[in-house]
Amino acid sequence: MRILLVNDDGIDAVGIRSLAGALSKTHTVWIAAPDRQRSAASMGMTLDQPLRAVKREVEGAAIAYAVDGTPVDCTRLGLGNLVPEKPDLVISGINHGPNLGSDTLYSGTCGAAQQAAVLGVQAIAMSLDHRSPTHFETAVEFTGRMIGIVERHPLPFGMFYNVNVPDLTREEIAGVKVTGLAMVHYSSAYERREDPIGRPYYWVPRGKLPCDPDEDTDYAWMKKGWVTVTPMGFHSEKLDAVDLSAEFGGEA
Repeated sequence: MRILLVNDDGIDAVGIRSLAGALSKTHTVWIAAPDRQRSAASMGMTLDQPLRAVKREVEGAAIAYAVDGTPVDCTRLGLGNLVPEKPDLVISGINHGPNLGSDTLYSGTCGAAQQAAVLGVQAIAMSLDHRSPTHFETAVEFTGRMIGIVERHPLPFGMFYNVNVPDLTREEIAGVKVTGLAMVHYSSAYERREDPIGRPYYWVPRGKLPCDPDEDTDYAWMKKGWVTVTPMGFHSEKLDAVDLSAEFGGEA
């Protein structure tokens, strides 16, 4: 299989390099990744300046480029310009940290996978639950399993698989749950501080309001040691559930 690897942690991140080394044993691997950390970029694109892609050597990758843009830029430039033929699959990750619930709205990892999906390529977003994770081998193993699942169960246009793996050994993993997204809230107030000359500045709030531990959601299951798999993406067919006929009366 031809696989394009992208991410939002940057081309030097352990996650993407672990995947390249492992997947290249049985697949052709290409990389287009940001040249630096670009987390929380969502589906942002670079519109007001040119993009530069610099060739890099990454073990296992037949082709690797560091791109001075967003994760979505990497997907688009990779698919459109940097690789010699259309990949069979785009994998975004392995992300250093989870992408669960409503955090997926901000995630550059998910944004890059979503972009591949709306360009008609099967895609997986892979994340490991820790900002400084250690068990990349567990996430690599489950990435291999997800590749087989994509082959057997390809998703419709515009959709991708969002996968979160606890930062545990393989033996400690409780199992796999196909589940929905949790609603995760951050505190709405940014933390206000002052610089040495008294000018105010603000840090984004980090604390999350906890979800009900009994909910059937990705957040709840992963915190119990389960790998979570959530099909998500572009659902235009869901618009038929919204009935506005009483508002517009069939007007053109």
